[in-house]
Amino acid sequence: MRESYFDGGLLQLIGYEILGILVTVCTLGICLPWAYTMVYDWETKHTVINGERLHFDGTAVGLFGNWIKWLLLTVITCGIYGFWVGIKLKKWRVAHTYTDSGRGMESYFDGGLLQLIGYKILGCLVTVCTCGICLPWAYTMVYDWEIKHTVINGRRLQFEGSAVGLFGNWIKWLLLTIITLGIYGFWVGIKLIKWKVSHTSFNRF
Repeated sequence: MRESYFDGGLLQLIGYEILGILVTVCTLGICLPWAYTMVYDWETKHTVINGERLHFDGTAVGLFGNWIKWLLLTVITCGIYGFWVGIKLKKWRVAHTYTDSGRGMESYFDGGLLQLIGYKILGCLVTVCTCGICLPWAYTMVYDWEIKHTVINGRRLQFEGSAVGLFGNWIKWLLLTIITLGIYGFWVGIKLIKWKVSHTSFNRF
């Protein structure tokens, strides 16, 4: 099976995020969909699953229409609908993600909000009760749930990472962060993405 990997760099991500924040602030939040789309596009095009690079064709204009709808629904429901916005963003993003070999086939995310909330609550409880020791387990549990509910071009993804595997990396990153007086901490987010993608593949069944 061909390799899965993420080849984006920290400085690029920081640059895009700073640009997105500046544009969002300068437009009083109106261009937030543009900022999201820009980062989504960068992250997606740097993701390779089983040797196939992903592509993203979503547009800020397309997301803006949904954003207005979600905002109105959140206002009408006194904030209750806001809990669904994260899932809606995920579904929109996946629906606009594809590989060259699967153009024209449907991509979608079929995870539900209540499941996600349940997993996150469980992860938080376990992490707190173990004084943070089981944080890698919580991350892995949510990653596994998210990935197995993602379908790209009609092919469902699968996750093969383990909490034990992440724990080893977590200790290494923690030590490097301490040794560098916190500087290495900026790289941990990228390292997590790389680890996650390297253990992701298309389901063969």
